Amino acid sequence: MSEEPVQNEDLGPTIKLRSKEREVFELSSAAAKLSKLIEEMNEDNEDSDDNEEQIVDIVKVKSECLKKVVEFCEHHVSEPLNPITHTMDADTFDEIVTQEWYRTFVNVEQPLLFQIVQAANYMNIQPLLDLACLQVAALLMNKSAEDIRTILNIPKMTPEEEEKAKREHRWIFEA
Repeated sequence: MSEEPVQNEDLGPTIKLRSKEREVFELSSAAAKLSKLIEEMNEDNEDSDDNEEQIVDIVKVKSECLKKVVEFCEHHVSEPLNPITHTMDADTFDEIVTQEWYRTFVNVEQPLLFQIVQAANYMNIQPLLDLACLQVAALLMNKSAEDIRTILNIPKMTPEEEEKAKREHRWIFEA
């Protein structure tokens, strides 16, 4: 027996999202419009003749991360993120992102932040992708190559790989 989708005031019926671990989250249809992936999947579901409740599987996103994505999308409906310019006119993340809620939202542990970047990319949620990538860029700002390698979990190159890279990409190594 399926329940009727819950109505969130003027936000329309809710859409159910199922994470990689098969946990189900509800998202208002107004908030779901931020995600091109959900929008397309929901359109496909509307074309079906089933009267059963439709659940959108977000199989590449873990529950902890999908919960954050839903939180972002729901908040974005009531307070849209100011557009993030792709220039570095400001010196810090806080100068670029002036809305406190969004600054706090991406102030998470690095593994979760990287999952949010991947989820935003997979789900095609441009404002979330811009925000999370900006936070990653801020983390990498003024870091040494070794620090960046550690943060991004990039293995150290062998001497042979490093020599090949220097030959193929001389411009990177020119001082």
